[in-house]
Amino acid sequence: MMKFKINFEKFPDYSVPRLTIELMGHFSVDGDAKYQADLSQLKYYIPPPILDNVCYDLKRNSECSTRFKPDACERLDFIFQWIAENFSRLEKPLSMQKERWLDVDFICRRGVLKKLLCSPYVRYEENMEEEEKDRKKWIICASKYRGTIYLRKFYTDEQEKITTGYKFEQYMLADDPSHEPDPSAPLNICEEFHCVFKAKFGDHSLLYGAEIDGILSQEPINDTLIDKKIKLVELKTCPMHYDSKRGRFYPDKATNWWSQNYLVGIDKIICGLKDKSNTVRMIKEYSTNSLIPRSKIRCNQRKCEMFCKIFLDNVKRIVTKDYNECIYKFHWNPRTKDIVNYTEEAPDNENYIFLKEFVKKVEECKNTYQ
Repeated sequence: MMKFKINFEKFPDYSVPRLTIELMGHFSVDGDAKYQADLSQLKYYIPPPILDNVCYDLKRNSECSTRFKPDACERLDFIFQWIAENFSRLEKPLSMQKERWLDVDFICRRGVLKKLLCSPYVRYEENMEEEEKDRKKWIICASKYRGTIYLRKFYTDEQEKITTGYKFEQYMLADDPSHEPDPSAPLNICEEFHCVFKAKFGDHSLLYGAEIDGILSQEPINDTLIDKKIKLVELKTCPMHYDSKRGRFYPDKATNWWSQNYLVGIDKIICGLKDKSNTVRMIKEYSTNSLIPRSKIRCNQRKCEMFCKIFLDNVKRIVTKDYNECIYKFHWNPRTKDIVNYTEEAPDNENYIFLKEFVKKVEECKNTYQ
C-alpha cells in the first residue's frame, strides 16, 4: 500500500482555485430507472403562498407505496450513456488529440467531488460505534481511458437523500409551472432529473453529472435548459431548532449542503423546518455561502477546496496506467485525517471494475462517427 499526504501548509489560502462551471446538458431517469435523453422528469418549484405557515406531513403514504431505485442507479451508467450520445461535443480537435480524446481531465458524479470537499470536516470521535466509524471512511477508484481519468466512489452508507426528503419535494415541485404540487401521489424514487456540468478548477477540467431537484421558471421548457434564464433549486429538510439563534449545523452537514450547491452553482437552499412529528411547519431560505458559518465549529470553505485540489493533483500524478492495466483504489479514513492510502488493483477485479462496458460502447460510437 502506498500513500500521500494532504498537506494544507504547502498552499497559501490565496492560491486555492475557484470553481467555474458550465451547463453542458441534461437527461432524465424514468419510473423504471431507465435513461431518457429528454426533460421528462424536470420539475418546477411552486412555493406556497405563505412560507412561515405550512403543514406538510412527510410520513404521508410514504411507507406503503414508495418505489426505491436499484443500486445500479448509483453507478456511472447514466453519465456514461450521456457521454456516448454526446461524444462529438466533448472531443478535442483532431490536431490536439494525440492520446486523449475528450477535452476533460476527470469524469465522475457530483458525489465524488462532494465527498472530497467535505472530508476536512467529517465528524469523527473515538467513542463512536465501529459501524458509524466505517461510514465516515471512503473509497474512490480511478480508471484511465484515452487520457481522461474516471472516478467512482465505492461502499458508503451515506444517503444523499432520505424518504422524507423526497416527500418534501412532492409538496414543493410540479411537472409544469402552471400546476400545483401533488403530494398524494405515490413516491417513486427511481424518477430523477440530472444536469451535466463541465467545470474548471485550477488547472483541472472536470465533467460530472448531478441530480437536480427542480428549477424556478415561469414558463415551461420543452427543448433545453442551456442558455435559459432559469435558476436551479435544491430542497432540504431539517429540525426547526436549527433555525433558532442557538441552532447550529454539525460541520459535516454544513459542508455537505454547501458543497452540493457549490458544485452546480445554486446560490440558496430551500429548507423545510420540521417538528418532532416529521411535519414541516415553515419554509426558510438560506444562502449557500451562509451554510458553513452556521456550523457548530468554525469551518473554512477554502480548506474544503484545498483538500479537493490536492487530491486531484495527486490522482493526476499517480494514475498513469490505462484501465486495462490496473484500477487505482484510493482509501481515506478520518482517523488519519490528512493521509490518503492507495493501491493498484487488478484490471478485472470485480469489486471495483466500472469502465469496461463504457469503453466498449464509446469505441463503437467512435468508429461509427468516423
